[in-house]
Amino acid sequence: MTRPLFVVGAGALGSLVGALLSHWTRVELLARPEHATAIRRQGGLRLSGMVSGLYPVAVRDELRDPPPDAIVLVTVKAFDLAAVLGELAPRLDSSHLVVVLQNGLGIRTLAERVLTRHVIRGVTFMAAALESPGHVAFNAMGKTYLPCGGEVLDLWRRGGMPVEHVGDIDTYVWRKLAINAVINPLSALLRVPNGELLPLMTIARGLVEEVVQVATHEGQHLELEETLAKVEASMRQTARNTSSMLQDMLAGRQTEIDWITGAIVERGARHGLAVPRHQQVLELVRFAARLSSQRSRPANLAS
Repeated sequence: MTRPLFVVGAGALGSLVGALLSHWTRVELLARPEHATAIRRQGGLRLSGMVSGLYPVAVRDELRDPPPDAIVLVTVKAFDLAAVLGELAPRLDSSHLVVVLQNGLGIRTLAERVLTRHVIRGVTFMAAALESPGHVAFNAMGKTYLPCGGEVLDLWRRGGMPVEHVGDIDTYVWRKLAINAVINPLSALLRVPNGELLPLMTIARGLVEEVVQVATHEGQHLELEETLAKVEASMRQTARNTSSMLQDMLAGRQTEIDWITGAIVERGARHGLAVPRHQQVLELVRFAARLSSQRSRPANLAS
């Protein structure tokens, strides 16, 4: 019998995965109130882009106990992970299987510390954007890497999503970090879709050089030209996609810059390495995010 899927933090990515799996198992999303309301009103989650249609998912906007035997897929942003897992922890039992899909470094360590149990840390290159409440654009069918076989891998395949079982997930964490550390902050600062960054490969090279240097000291081998080629390929494959960092910036929300670029700066400092390009990007995104947040707040009209 297929396990049900309970998605905690169903933004663009979580909603997309839930929709694609909804024909194969019971799916329930935990989403923001406006997103949940729209899904209920239209009778499902609407996808457009690489696939389109209305997908039958259950949804709620308040945390509840996951169904028994559920795969609990946690797709909140990295900066919310500890708090959400703290609320989720007392609702889990031994029948649940927890999968986390956040960007950045240290995700599995954090999740297992909060939950005091084994957690599956996956890495996905699928790209999606929340077009409006109840509507997600599926912009790129990237592969997902999981350090496990069995039910999670099988369910992913049933949903038509490319997936691979890998022995060392940390290798893929660093590969995605290198891509995210170029595309996410540059697209957020310039406010452009990923494909419009292609003329900036010289800047991308400098950023990748620093990531490669830090990764080497962390025991992860990244080859410069290969990694740079993956960054360029990702820009092309997700050309129409609005990065998650740009989505957050435009909405005046907190970004994951500290978990991506900030993590590179922190790990570099730990090894006595200078990473000036990433330090500059970190400061610029933090500053731009503060400005966006201030502009998104309602004006105080009190006299």
